[in-house]
Parts: sequence; structure tokens; C-alpha cells
Amino acid sequence: MKILIWGTGRAVAHVLKYRVKLDDVEAFIDNDSSKKEFMNRPIITPDQINVREYDIIIVANRFASEIYSQCKELGINLDKVIFLYNNYCICDLNRNYDIAEAVFDERYIQTLKHSFHVISTPEIDVINNVDYNKYMSDSVYENDYVRLKNFELVATEIIKNDIEGCVAELGVFRGEFAKHINRVFPDRKCYLFDTFEGFDVKEAVNELQQDNCNEAFVEVFKNTTMEIVLNNLPNQKQVIFRKGFFPESLDGLDERFAFVSIDVDFGESIYQGIKYFYPRLNKGGYIFIHDYNSRLTGVRDAVNRYEKEYDVHMCKVPLCDMNGTLIITK
Repeated sequence: MKILIWGTGRAVAHVLKYRVKLDDVEAFIDNDSSKKEFMNRPIITPDQINVREYDIIIVANRFASEIYSQCKELGINLDKVIFLYNNYCICDLNRNYDIAEAVFDERYIQTLKHSFHVISTPEIDVINNVDYNKYMSDSVYENDYVRLKNFELVATEIIKNDIEGCVAELGVFRGEFAKHINRVFPDRKCYLFDTFEGFDVKEAVNELQQDNCNEAFVEVFKNTTMEIVLNNLPNQKQVIFRKGFFPESLDGLDERFAFVSIDVDFGESIYQGIKYFYPRLNKGGYIFIHDYNSRLTGVRDAVNRYEKEYDVHMCKVPLCDMNGTLIITK
């Protein structure tokens, strides 16, 4: 079996080992021609596919619809292509919005057009002068719609109730979620904690030994820098980078918080994040812990460990988003 895998990102990390053996992978496919190698296999561009022999192409990324169109343009045999992540959508029953222009203003028409993606949701037009409908084509929205919509509702509650405090993210990667935090809270200090180089080696080895992840997962998260993150952020003056391993990267910081995202994947780092942020979360504030219901079992263990060691029962609400976010509030 000769396999080509389309993608070199996080989705691939969930496929290799658990679904596909690396030994069966001939090459990876990526539209970025600057990428040459991944997991000791060559990376080819889509226009090179038809000159190679292969039995199957596995599309392991979050752009299924775009790649489907690209395959048709390149004349790739779609019978030999498997899309692992087709995303979710609900069809819009409306076929003609011209008549709506006689009734509604343009802003509301755009809201209607973008409402039919995953679930019927509250119409959230503006938070802190941010029109979220502008960002519906954002890849995070398209692929983690539930998480983003819940974040909008939480942000609305924080702003409406005048909850004081900074905002933060522990585990930033390339800033895909941080940009939304920074956008919706433009006047608050935004602390971003990350190595911006990948996982702590010792913790990664421990998670690998427990079979909570694989080598591809560890490798993927090295693909970031502070510059990449900064370029994603709309209100850069409010951003404070804390580079290094947590909690050493705190360096004596003692703030209060209104919103925190914890997305560091591994148990010990999750535990240290809860240990620092939960006591400093203002009443009415929220913490999002990503990957709570996922293969990364150390995340759930960290939450249980904190509650047991500190004899506290946190107010928790699990979400049905892509990786099972847990919402904590006071």
C-alpha cells in the first residue's frame, strides 16, 4: 500500500500511528512549496501528485472543500482520495437574498448568510465594536465553530457585567485563538505564555510513553515563532509575551484575570496552569481548557488532580466542540 497524506499539520498528528503506519506513507502533500520534508518523508506539491505512483491519498487537514476542488482541477482520481475531516454544515434553505434587501439592512443580511454553518446560534453582531460576522471564513470558525461561538457568549457576559481583569492564553502555538481573545478585548492586557518552540522535552517523552500522543504530534507544534503569533494579533500594543516553560515564565507575575484559555495539551502543564490561574480568576470570569474530552487524557487527569489536591469543586461545563473544551467559571 502506497499512501500519500495531504497535510503536515495537527490533523496529521492524530492520524499517524493511530490510523496509519508511517512505514506505509510515501510522501506528504502541501501547497507550501517551501516545505521539503516531514517525519523523514518528502513533501510534494499538489501538481506533482499525478507523476507519482500511489494507491490512496488521505486528506488529513481542515480544508476538505478546498482540496476537493483542487483535486478536480488537477484531474486527480477522486476514487482514490479519502477525506478524513469533512467539517460540518447545515444547508441554508434560502436561495435568494435579493428580496431581503427590501426588508433588512445589509448588516443583518450578512448575519443571515453566515448563520447556517453548524448549529442555529444566537445572533451576536457586535462585541466591543467587533463584527464577528466578518470572521466567519476564518479557519478556526469553520472548523471549531462551537468553541468560538461559546467564546463570543462568554466574552459578552464578561463585558456586560464589567468583570475586571486581564486576559491570557497558556499554549498559544501560532496564535489562532489568541487573535480572537486580543480582538474582542482590545483594551485589556493580553498575556501569552508559550515556549514558541514546542513542548518541554521531558514532558513530551512522558506523554509519548503513556501513549497519549505520537512523535508527529510533538513535531507539528514546533512550527511556530513569536513573529508568526504577533502577525496574527490585531491589537499588538496590549500583548505581553511570556516566553519559556510555564510556570517559570511567570517570573513573579501576579495579576487578576477575567478570561483565560489553557491549551497546552499535556497533563503537568495543564495542572500548573489551573493552579496559577484559577485562584486569580475574578468572580464572573471564565477559563477555557482545551482537549478535555480527547485522546490527550492527561488534560482530564489534571483537572481531577487539582480538585482533589485543593479540595475544591470547580463549576465546569464541557463543550461538544472539536477537542472537547471544558469551561470553568466562578
